[in-house]
Amino acid sequence: MKIKTEDTDLYFINLTVDLAFKLVFGEAKNIELLKALLKDITKLPIERLEGLGLKSEELHRDSIIDHKTIVDVRAILNDNTQIEIEMQVRNYHDMDKRSLYTWAKMYSSQLNKNDPYIKLAKCICINITAFDFTKENSGHNKYAIKNIETNEAFTNDLEIHFIELPKRGKVDDMQIRKWMALLASKTWEEMERNAEGDDIMKQVYNQAKNIAMNETQRINVENREKFLIDQNNLEYYARKEGKLEVAKKLAELGMPIEQIIEVTELSAEEIQKL
Repeated sequence: MKIKTEDTDLYFINLTVDLAFKLVFGEAKNIELLKALLKDITKLPIERLEGLGLKSEELHRDSIIDHKTIVDVRAILNDNTQIEIEMQVRNYHDMDKRSLYTWAKMYSSQLNKNDPYIKLAKCICINITAFDFTKENSGHNKYAIKNIETNEAFTNDLEIHFIELPKRGKVDDMQIRKWMALLASKTWEEMERNAEGDDIMKQVYNQAKNIAMNETQRINVENREKFLIDQNNLEYYARKEGKLEVAKKLAELGMPIEQIIEVTELSAEEIQKL
């Protein structure tokens, strides 16, 4: 998306594109931005975050348009607590298992052969989605392992967050809600407005502008965004074709069109064309 500025067309950097998110929050020079975001999400005391370091891998250009590539931000604290943030614009419908698998890999990868289990440190997975995923009313939910009957924590080593941007109006924590609004911004004007009154968020806005003015980074983000849109379209039409096949078979079996509409969520016009 482009907007007019005084002397050029400036490509809008959508922070829900995982690569753009990584370039803003996953670079060593921007460690203070990541620290502020993590403080507000995890509620960890700032002292715990002082020694924050990055573990994210550098991406090669070809991997930007590889559907297997997960563009995340990984960090580690002084006490070896590991944190992974994934920005996801595509709904794989399996984000719960995906996040648990990511946590399990982070947790198990801490041990080398013959290492004692005591070396295992806490792992935190933070999923930020541009779509609704959970059945929760709130837009920010934190999960852990607890005794179902007593609510007693079994361990503090597992912590998984889901932050669903479309539900930002249903988040009580105003600082997290402000972050969600910023990340969900669709134009430069909206992003600037959402950053007002917060110096860190203004820096996020400025970093996004810097990416837009860096030709290499802008092209990479643009290619990544186009790739994600194309993937979403392919999945949409694949699902649509599947629904049409189901509708055709149901019609052949004599099911009333009203029931076919209810089952497939297709329109009457689409079904009548079969």
